[in-house]
Parts: sequence; structure tokens; C-alpha cells
Amino acid sequence: RPGLRIVRLPALLLLIILFQGCSTTEEQVQDQIEVLAANELESPEWRSGVDELTRLGRPGARQLVALLDPGQYRGVKYREFRAEREKTRTGAAIVLGRIRHRAASASMDDRITVAYTFPERSAALRAVGKLGFTQAAVTNVTKQLADSLNSTIRLLAAVALLKLGEGTGIDTIRAAVSGPDDQTAQIAIAELENANYFGVPLLVRMRDGAPERREQLDKALQVVRLQLESQLADDDPDLRRESAQALGDIGDPEAIPQLALLLGDASNLVRYAAATSMARLRDERGIEFLFESLDDEDPIQRLNAVRSLIDVERLSGGVSERLLASLGAPDARLRSAAAQILGRAQIEEAVPSLLEATTDDDAQVRWSAVISLGRIGTHQSREALQSLLDDEDETVAYYAQWALEKLGAG
Repeated sequence: RPGLRIVRLPALLLLIILFQGCSTTEEQVQDQIEVLAANELESPEWRSGVDELTRLGRPGARQLVALLDPGQYRGVKYREFRAEREKTRTGAAIVLGRIRHRAASASMDDRITVAYTFPERSAALRAVGKLGFTQAAVTNVTKQLADSLNSTIRLLAAVALLKLGEGTGIDTIRAAVSGPDDQTAQIAIAELENANYFGVPLLVRMRDGAPERREQLDKALQVVRLQLESQLADDDPDLRRESAQALGDIGDPEAIPQLALLLGDASNLVRYAAATSMARLRDERGIEFLFESLDDEDPIQRLNAVRSLIDVERLSGGVSERLLASLGAPDARLRSAAAQILGRAQIEEAVPSLLEATTDDDAQVRWSAVISLGRIGTHQSREALQSLLDDEDETVAYYAQWALEKLGAG
């Protein structure tokens, strides 16, 4: 039956091709593992093996995770080939971190303890920080902050925690950067430089707080800025958003053209992150984007704009005058939003305008102004707030009482 043979042959060939492809990938991974074992740690050949395994990516992850198996640390073979095992495990940890193989996190948590060599511990600490938050990772890394014998391990643990969203080790990093030991400071700055957007806020704060390291910190921020700009084109919207936000923290106007491209991004959150950073850099396009969104029909867009403008004014300033002007806008939604932002950003100069807004015809504008007066907490508003305790709108009256309680006894 010739017809059947025509149908089956491509399927058979496909299976052979797939099998051979799988086998070839496994062989390629094994070849590079042997490269790691045969060459000195950090040698050009060893680094080339790490880079090639990174290029092969996730198809090789299973073999690399197997190298971290606790069973590999026991027996005669381990004693005889300990150096080779150390080199392959160190390389495996680096690659698994680079390819963001989250499932490897559990395998690496135990490799950061004092039972293992420094190269293994340091590679695993860096990798765990890249693989994302798990409570087990945070618990195990936090323990390394107490390593009394190795200050570099403590520093790597602190940076790993930073990348896991934990600030437990920030004082350790600060002390390393601003301390008298130049080598330790250089290591700390280099680790923050390699921490992607996670390290930006701390780099920026220390740039102003550690003048003796200002030049090094500036150079690190420029390296990170270039990386962040390249990530603005990444397929992952979360990475685009975080990168856009961090560029606002760095505050370099050279990032504006790349940020402007994201004002039309498919992701709502990416657009607002880009606009917020542009507004912080005093670019009118970002400011205009956010103020136009305050008057959007969609309440989600208005909420995003409110949050963004609060961040802009708190972190960089520059929009308070326009917010004050918006208290007189024809649209009540815009007046209400402006009142909210002025209070959340703690703009004391806005108190007279907010007091006037408590007499607005629109109840939402009145209660937004009342809440903001309560947040700012000036006794200048007490009389106006007391007069609103009997407001015809129950929400206004409720928040007037709340605001007075915030002021305390007169």
C-alpha cells in the first residue's frame, strides 16, 4: 500500500530528526561540561565553556542541575575528582543564573553554605539573586550575612537579597562602598552594577552620599543605563517596565529618546513607567501624557496617572504648579485628581488652594481636598474642616472628621 508508506515516512524521519537533535544538544552540553572540568577556573577556556552553555540555554538545564545533586559530593569519585567537580558546579551555577532557570533555585540554596568552596558559594549566591523570590532562598541567603569569616560572602549575600526584593543587607552594601577598603568598595560597586535595575536606587543614593566613590559610582550607573536602555526593547513587558522606571531613577536625559518610544507600548504599565520617568526628567511629552490621562474616561487610566504623578512630584518635583492650576479645571474629575495628588505628595504650598477646593460644587472634589488637607496636616485648615462636619454629602463630612482627628487637639 504505497499511500501508507508516503504518510509514514515523513513522520518517521521527523522522529529521527527530533531524536538526533535532542541527542546532539545533550552531547554539546556534555562537551562543554568537560571543557569546564578540564580548565582552570576563570581561565579564557573555562569562561568560553560557560558562555557556550549559556548560548545553548534551557535545553541543557537538566544536565546542569544534575551537577548540583548532593549525591555528587560523596564517595570515592568526589574525593578523587574534587577540583573537576568544583569547576563544573561553579560553571553550572553561573549558567543557570544567566538563563533564569527558576527551578534551579532549590538546588542552589544549599550550595551557598560554608560546606562548599568560595567559587561555588559566590556563583550560587549570584545565581540565586537572579532566579527570583522564594522564601527558602531568602532564608538561606540571609544566613550568609552572618558569615564571620568571609566579608565577600556577606557582601554577595546582601546583593542577592537586594535582587530578591529584600533590604536586609543594604547596610552591609553601604558599609562596603563607603568604607576605607578600596578593594571591597570596588567589589560592592561591581556587584551593584551587575544587579540590573535592582541596584539602581542604591547606586543613586550612594553617589550623593559617598563623594569619595562618586567617580566609580557614576561609571557603574552609566554601564547600567546602557543595559536598561537595551532592555526597553525586550519581549518581557515586566522587564521593559522595570527598566523604564530605573532610568528615571538614574536621571540621565540621554535616555529620553528611548523612553519616548514606549509611550505607544502595548502594555499599559510600560507606558506609564516611561511617561513617569520622562516627566521626572522634565520632558514635556511625559508630563502631557500623564495630565491627559488624569481626564481619561477609563478610571484605571486615571488611577495610573494619579499614582504616576505622585511619584513624579515626590521623587523629582516639577509638576506642582500644573497640579495647582488643574484645581481650577472645568472637569471635576481633573480637579479631584489634582487635589488627591497634592495631598499624597505633601505639597504644603497647596494648602490655600485646597482650602478653596473644599467649597467646590462637586462633592468628590471637596472630599479629595479634605483628605489631602488631613494628609498635609496643617492647623491652618482646622476651621474649614470643622465647617464641613455638617456637609450635605456624608462622605465629605466623614473625611472632615477623619482629617480633624489627624490634626489632633487644637
